[in-house]
Formats: sequence, C-alpha cells, structure tokens
Amino acid sequence: MRNKSLFLLIACVCGTVAAIGVGQWMQAQNGKGVIETVEIFVTAQTIGAQEEITADKIRLEQWPADRVPQGSTSDLKELEGRYAKQMFLAGEPVMPAKLMNDKDDVIVPKGFRVVSMKADQNSGIANLVNQGDRVDVDAYFTKSDLFPETKNMTILTGVKVFAIDGKTRRDEDDKRMKSARTISLLIRKADHEAWVLAQKNGEISLSLGSPGDVQDKAPEGEASSQAKEFLTWMEDHRAEQRRLAAEARARAAAERETEVEAGVVTTGKRKGVFRTTKLEAGRMIVYEWTPGNPVPTIVADTGPGETTVDTDIDSLDPVDKPQGADDFDHLNGPESPFFQPGE
Repeated sequence: MRNKSLFLLIACVCGTVAAIGVGQWMQAQNGKGVIETVEIFVTAQTIGAQEEITADKIRLEQWPADRVPQGSTSDLKELEGRYAKQMFLAGEPVMPAKLMNDKDDVIVPKGFRVVSMKADQNSGIANLVNQGDRVDVDAYFTKSDLFPETKNMTILTGVKVFAIDGKTRRDEDDKRMKSARTISLLIRKADHEAWVLAQKNGEISLSLGSPGDVQDKAPEGEASSQAKEFLTWMEDHRAEQRRLAAEARARAAAERETEVEAGVVTTGKRKGVFRTTKLEAGRMIVYEWTPGNPVPTIVADTGPGETTVDTDIDSLDPVDKPQGADDFDHLNGPESPFFQPGE
C-alpha cells in the first residue's frame, strides 16, 4: 500500500513537470508566429504624374515593419491635396518625397530638355494642340548659300507637348477660346542639337500626331533616328561650304601673288613716294619720285592727241649732289627741271 502511494506521488510530479514544459513550449511557438506590422498609405489605383492625391485614391494597408519603405507615412495630412511628381502603380506606397505642392510645378524628367517655340497662327494647330499631345517636328529650309535646294524634313517624331503658354496642365474648366501663343515641347537631351540647328537655319512647324505615338527609343545619350538623319544631312552641307570657302581663299591668294609678280599696285599710297603735277601747253603731266631715284617718272600725261604712262624722263639730268631718300631740294631753284626763266 505504501509502495503504491509512492508511485502515484512520483507520477503526479512527473505529469506536472511535463505539463508545465509543454505549456512553455507552446507559448514559445506561438510567440514566434507573431509578425510586427505597421499601417502605411498605398495607392488604391494607378495615379498619373501631376495628378492630385485625394482620399479615394489611397488606402491604409498593414505592412511588415521590416519591409516598410523609408519615407512612407500613415498621416493623411501629408498626402491629401498634393500632386504626384511621377506615376504611382496601384498598391505602391505613397511617400511625401514623391509629391509636390502645386500642380503647376515644372518637373522635367531626367535626360530631357524643354524647348519652346512661337505658335504658327496660320497653321491651325495652335487651336488644336493641348498639353500631353504628341506632335512631329518639321523644318523647312529655303535654298541659300548653305542649302543648294529648298527642302522640308521631319526632325523629331512623337514629341510630347509639355506646356501651352507656360501652363503644364490644362484645367478642366479651361475652354481656351484664344489660340496658343507659345508651345513648349519635351525632347530628349540627345536631340537638342538637332532642334537648335533646325530652328536657327530653317522654319519650324508642328504636325499633330496620335496619342499613342512615342519618341524614338534610341539608346541613352544617342540621338533618335530622325534627328541623326537630319544632323548627317546638315554636316554634309557644312562640309561642302567649308570646301568651297577654302577654294575661294586659295584663288584669292593666287590672284594676289600674280598681281605682285606683275608689279600691279592695288593698295593705297606707297611710303616715301613724291608726286607733283605740271601744266604745260594744255597738258597735265604727273611726275613721281621714288626713294633713291633722283630721276622723276611720268605716271600720267593727259593732253590733246597723246597719253603717256610710266615713261622715264631721260632728258632730265640728275642733280649732281648727295640726296637722301626724302630730299627733293633738286626740284627747287634754277636747276629744277620745271624752272622757266622770267617766272
């Protein structure tokens, strides 16, 4: 009897210990299954760039605490009434850093440039085009020294209209009765050179395309196919102009060398040259002295019946005395070849 009671006591103790152990193990397992979560705002639908964030477009969602993107929020005041800088897909966390306060804030995507042009009031497109439309950019070149023929070329295709008269977004109540004055386009940075050359050398015009048209998918940093074709065409004409200009300079230099060899003087007064004019018997004779030569030369002789040019006066004896390059004393006094008794 006593042994039976001892066995029962031991069994009870063992059972109690086992129960306590099982309970602790189950609590530990249940603790491992609990995942800490936090609430953050995510989009309930796709939200486009520059679209307003409203309460019906976002919702609170439980996310694992260790997977919440940095910058997420659960405060509606930080989001409502602001505008998306970029597109949000449905279910994407909405972060204040990706929002802007004003829908008219200018956000130019990376790798793009905004260019503007005056709207052509005669083309009719000024009344049709709106922000977000897709257009083709054409350029008309008139025959000139640079272009051997008149030509029209498409420079860019599928370009997005960024703004109309400085407004990047059209208001729903904006019925715009007046034609657009300026049109701003969003073009790839690599196509900017083509735009500048076309605008400088030709007349730019736009043609309205389909909303599904997109710009050429050229590699980053490389011009689109249309722009590349235009730049090649421009470079060919510029190279031809450089070649013709070089040939013209070479011809001019050759002509100058020929004139020098023939002794033709095409410049102004020569340094150290002295000229005088004498009227004699109805004739006007122009004498010229050059430095180092005491004998004058007739460079013009006008009168009845004869004209003489560049004739040496051999009948005149040189003055027999030292003379410098600028000494014309021998032209004065009784020894002058122009001296006439009784004057």
